[in-house]
Amino acid sequence: MGAVFRPKDFGGDNRKVVENAVKDFSPDTKDNVIKLLNSWEGKSSEKKLKKILGQDKSEELLTNIVEKEDVNLSEDERI
Repeated sequence: MGAVFRPKDFGGDNRKVVENAVKDFSPDTKDNVIKLLNSWEGKSSEKKLKKILGQDKSEELLTNIVEKEDVNLSEDERI
């Protein structure tokens, strides 16, 4: 994955973006992913997301969230 996210990257103001990104998932999967994104803890959360969605879907989801948010992360934040 390209970027590392912090809990504040997904909280409050970004709720609509997150909900839009997971709109096509089943209700249980959607709830689990939203909970995970709201309590994001870096690499451990990234691994949990891959277990829930698989490698391709998790990368696609995080890419969609970053694109829609137009997040400008520094190089340090991406690593």
